[in-house]
Amino acid sequence: MLRAGGLGFGVGPSSKVSAMGAAASGITADTVRRLPKAELHLHLDSGFEVEDAIRLAEENGVPLLKEPADAMFDWAELQEFFIFLDWVLSLPRNGEQVASLSYSLAQRQRRSGVSYTDVMVSPIHWKGFEGPLKEFIAAVASGLEDAERDGCPPVYLSVSISRKHSRAEAHTVLDTMLAMQHPRVVALSVDGNEALVGRTGDRFAPVFERARANGLGIRAHAGESSGPEGVWDAIDLLKTQRVDHGVRSVEDPELVTELVERGIFLNVCPWSNVLLGLYPSRESHPIRTLVDAGARVTLNTDGSGFYRITLEDEYVTASEVYGWSTDVLRQLARTSVEASFCPDSLRAELLAGIDAFDFGS
Repeated sequence: MLRAGGLGFGVGPSSKVSAMGAAASGITADTVRRLPKAELHLHLDSGFEVEDAIRLAEENGVPLLKEPADAMFDWAELQEFFIFLDWVLSLPRNGEQVASLSYSLAQRQRRSGVSYTDVMVSPIHWKGFEGPLKEFIAAVASGLEDAERDGCPPVYLSVSISRKHSRAEAHTVLDTMLAMQHPRVVALSVDGNEALVGRTGDRFAPVFERARANGLGIRAHAGESSGPEGVWDAIDLLKTQRVDHGVRSVEDPELVTELVERGIFLNVCPWSNVLLGLYPSRESHPIRTLVDAGARVTLNTDGSGFYRITLEDEYVTASEVYGWSTDVLRQLARTSVEASFCPDSLRAELLAGIDAFDFGS
């Protein structure tokens, strides 16, 4: 299993275990696969496998970034990950190759028993794609639609602007989304290394307000490489109800209180945070502190392919490391559906299934 060096951002976990019952002893991956649930923090950009990278490199005559191929997926810090990300996403060159990746992602979600997925894609990273933005978005959506027709649970798309974008460039991305009116595209997002770029809330606030006014969902990466100030900007300037990561909120008790009072969702990815060096171990990860404080937390992988973890792994490991009961796991699943951009009819169906789920069967 991959292990990354720390970046000095460690925050100790709460010393208490949630009082919602005894630990979920004996919870297995098979049980979690049967549990209805959504995954909300998953990037297509980092959601495909080593084999996909090798195949695309061979198809397009591109040498591997490192030898052996597995070594490409070993990063010591977040910026090294972004270098790898830029390389691997230069490999897909056409719509067929892009659609094959989104199709494969939907298949993996089915194998994990994920009932609904909000997947993100950041077009700025896909530098090898030979075509306009609308063709790229259409290709991603096509793979997801084909997968659903073939029996995979629904996967819907959030398009991300980059923190490197100017306000005008971000408006251009949104222009394309609004002109397409694609039913598979449900939200606007922003991501990128906050520590390198700095605070961008003021720059993008008008773009997000326009997206909201046109019926798109809103989400934002914050509180990963940035501290609490990034989360404050996300909820106050971008006015999002969904923060992707948000874990460094624990460094500001006032912010944690605000998140709880406003009912802000935090889409947390514990193993990704450990792997990329944000925290030295799962035990030191602050997700338990956030849950015990009453924050509305969901469990996610960030990128199941790159990080070599599944959503069922996250649930099982959380129950073991944090001593969480089946009541806590059920609430995590409920929160994932409540926070999702899924259709209301599906939301009601999934919530009923979660409430009726028997962990002992």
